[in-house]
Amino acid sequence: MEKGIFYPVSTGPGSAEMLTLQAVRILRECEIIFFPESEKNTLALDSISQISGLDLSKKTLIPCLFSMTADKEKSAAEYEKIARDCQSFLNKGKSVAMLSIGDVTLYSTAARTAILIQSQGFDVKFIPGVNSFSAAASSALISLCEKDEKLTIIPGDAFYTEGKLEDALKEDGKKVLMKMGRHLREIISIIEEYKLIQNAILVQKASLPEEKIFRGKEILLMTEDDFEGAYLSVMIVG
Repeated sequence: MEKGIFYPVSTGPGSAEMLTLQAVRILRECEIIFFPESEKNTLALDSISQISGLDLSKKTLIPCLFSMTADKEKSAAEYEKIARDCQSFLNKGKSVAMLSIGDVTLYSTAARTAILIQSQGFDVKFIPGVNSFSAAASSALISLCEKDEKLTIIPGDAFYTEGKLEDALKEDGKKVLMKMGRHLREIISIIEEYKLIQNAILVQKASLPEEKIFRGKEILLMTEDDFEGAYLSVMIVG
């Protein structure tokens, strides 16, 4: 029996309108759809549920529970389990789609799972999409790069905890800070300390109806509710 194909599918930053035509076609073709799920959201699944002509009641929907733990052994075990679950369908000749918020090539659980699946001899095809910081910049009506300007992408929480954030902020060009769910307050404090807050823009839930944009010192006026949405925040500095 011919094996199925594993498709990491980009769902964009949130709005169903951000999915590509290719992504929609693959989701219509795949009977099995794995999706990331956490206590806070099922954003990727919510996004595709809005697609016209995609009947999710006829799909097998399987949640992927990732703890996002710093324990490398536990994290590896979680990914290996999900990969095995996907492979059980692929071995039966069924293609599998795995949803990924934003673009699958950026900090994607689906891409990490794909590496494990590909190592076992299965075919993998990435389906690209709109990343969160491009959506955020578009919402804020700004260009990320001009002429030969450099753009640096920073995983905020990791760089903060490892003490690397200050040096990264000193680099030339614009900086994009992502993945700030745990330490957004502290990251904002450092940006203010380095007198970069005036040229900073923070976008939450880009492309969604609940989208918020904070410019310059407005960032310092964020409320407790705003910090609850830290996971879906992108900051552009410079």
